[in-house]
Amino acid sequence: MGSVLYMAFLFFAKMLDNALSTAKTILIQRNRCLLAGICLAVSNYIYLLITKDVVSSDSNLAMIVVSVASGVGCCLAVAVSNKFSKERTYVNVIMSDNREAMQEFRDFLAERHITNVTTDSYTLDWETKTITITAYAETKEQHRLIGQYIEESPLKFKRVIQKA
Repeated sequence: MGSVLYMAFLFFAKMLDNALSTAKTILIQRNRCLLAGICLAVSNYIYLLITKDVVSSDSNLAMIVVSVASGVGCCLAVAVSNKFSKERTYVNVIMSDNREAMQEFRDFLAERHITNVTTDSYTLDWETKTITITAYAETKEQHRLIGQYIEESPLKFKRVIQKA
């Protein structure tokens, strides 16, 4: 029983260590130096405690538990960061040979207040004029609406997505 609790403690401690270490990197990218420094200090302290304990225990199981916990801690920090971060802007470049369909799509975007830029373009044969739309989805909901419109349309659209 004591060994199971020991392994559970090691797992939790290493998961927390790695979560804090990953959070430090995310905070540095967001220019939050004080919080990044605090995360680093706590993470290093936990890391040193775990390292001292695992090295002195001479247990392969402890090393496996700590290794798996490292991955779990990283995933946890990224998931929490994504949950609390601002929405990303998805840049959608949409093309179709059907000019009327593109005009309807542009109207759909305008009705939903989705920022877009519409430009004249040509089909592959260079003989038929059409339009290309660059739509800037500022929320996941707007991004979902664009995808849903394209999926439900009987016409063929070409869509390229870039995360900004």
